[in-house]
Amino acid sequence: MDHIIKAIHKYQSFAISSHRNPDGDSIGSCIALGLALKKLGKSVTYIMDDIPQKFEFLDEVKNFKVDASEHFDVVVCLDCSNIAHLHNSQDLSNGDLIINIDHHISNTNYGGLNYIDSVASATGEIIYELICKLSIPIDKDMAVALYVAVVTDTGNFKYSNVTYKTHAIVSELYKISDIYWKINTIIFDQNSYEGMKIIGKSLENLYLTHENRISVIALSLEDLKEYDNVDLEGIINYARDIKGVEVAVFAKEVEPNLFRVSFRANGDYDVSTLATIYGGGGHSKAAGCTIRGNSLKDIMNDITHNIAKDLQ
Repeated sequence: MDHIIKAIHKYQSFAISSHRNPDGDSIGSCIALGLALKKLGKSVTYIMDDIPQKFEFLDEVKNFKVDASEHFDVVVCLDCSNIAHLHNSQDLSNGDLIINIDHHISNTNYGGLNYIDSVASATGEIIYELICKLSIPIDKDMAVALYVAVVTDTGNFKYSNVTYKTHAIVSELYKISDIYWKINTIIFDQNSYEGMKIIGKSLENLYLTHENRISVIALSLEDLKEYDNVDLEGIINYARDIKGVEVAVFAKEVEPNLFRVSFRANGDYDVSTLATIYGGGGHSKAAGCTIRGNSLKDIMNDITHNIAKDLQ
């Protein structure tokens, strides 16, 4: 991490970006680092894909830009395992140096400077450590952003990626702000009417296969036509939480013959390896990819066949 700290002190203008379809970890990590760099007097530009509505309570998102044409000394890529997954990856050409900070074991080390900690529960853990090593005081806005990063990527601290370090960091954040219960409510306990309806549609489409060890939810464009801009991030949990299921798959058609697929594992199966087969990546228990194919049925048959080959 020292090489990244030296670069931060050396350069003045920074662009901060992350993967397409950003989640809580990518959004919170980008905001926390951006606010920290601003405290050092640096120029900061966020280049981010559209964010889920539930994260709009974070004040700094009003400064997010979809693209940027200006030149930067440094482009910082957070929580993005592969340059191909980066939002507006062409903007990397606007930077003299790429810094890649991530916690995905599948990271391809595409930066000029790389810091990958696959043990960290979230990229937000790494950013917390970086901010502390930069001796930058963490204010309430930074603390909230870091909490969002960690609480979302740990499933509200339920996932196996949680460590003692995760709780130690969060305990420090609690010394700075006491509104985290409100954040939990916004992120985990609030849903729109349309969001509840799409949960119902997803459960209608849910099925089990391969001796009930694999669960699948698949949504076509036809299924989704009435539900524009509905957050589907947690849908896969309904498939994962079925007793006896070892691997859960959630697929949605985002445009004709293009499918975004998420994987979750309950047992020892490594879904990051599965995602890599299809050009994606992630963690051993949670991963994803984007696939082009003829139909949802064909895609699901191929995926479940590959999973079943490795289930013992």
